Amino acid sequence: MPSLMEMRHVGQTCSAYDAEDEDAERSCESCVHWKGEEEDCELDIFWEQLTNLDQT
Repeated sequence: MPSLMEMRHVGQTCSAYDAEDEDAERSCESCVHWKGEEEDCELDIFWEQLTNLDQT
């Protein structure tokens, strides 16, 4: 499971981010593509996005 910090970083830069609520903090946790039970992105892009952040 990714940490809250990782989800925030990826959420800030993810081009597929789509907020569940317009007042929510930008994070994978508040994205419609994030599936809580599975704790992963349904688009299967979280780990790729996170890896790309590490290389910048």
